[in-house]
Amino acid sequence: MESKTGPPPSTMESWYRETVTKLYRFIYSQLQSKEETEDITQETYLRCLKQDSGNLPPYPYLKQIARNLMTDRYRHKLVAQNHLEHLPEPEYPSPEEEWLNRSTLHELMNQLPSDYRQILEYRIIQGYSRKETATLMGRSESSIRGLQYRALQTLRSYIHSYQQKGGDL
Repeated sequence: MESKTGPPPSTMESWYRETVTKLYRFIYSQLQSKEETEDITQETYLRCLKQDSGNLPPYPYLKQIARNLMTDRYRHKLVAQNHLEHLPEPEYPSPEEEWLNRSTLHELMNQLPSDYRQILEYRIIQGYSRKETATLMGRSESSIRGLQYRALQTLRSYIHSYQQKGGDL
């Protein structure tokens, strides 16, 4: 006798045993991937059991659900792949280019006045706070803020001039 929540467990178990191997083989023949086959098989049974019909569907119905799930997955992959193809390739500098960029930046920093170099060294390279930098340089915090701003503006103008001359940084 079937309950309101579906067929009795013994009926479900025998239905599952009768259909699972055949369904798994069908799905695997289409996908050729153990992981995807397991996912689709599981999802097929979940969809059938979510239905509140009280009856367990025959194998052809299970097969159609699996076919629909595979089609959905394939479409989803096509859409995702299409979106990925339209994304621009990220441009990562080669190790040689990175070394050259660092070397060039180091040369440009060496052209800065010594207090500008020193503040950029303390604040940006070594990561000291404004207060720590002020103590190290014997200045007030507000003067450190202004000095850092001017140092960065000067370095930015050096980089811009370098790039105008055809350099790549």
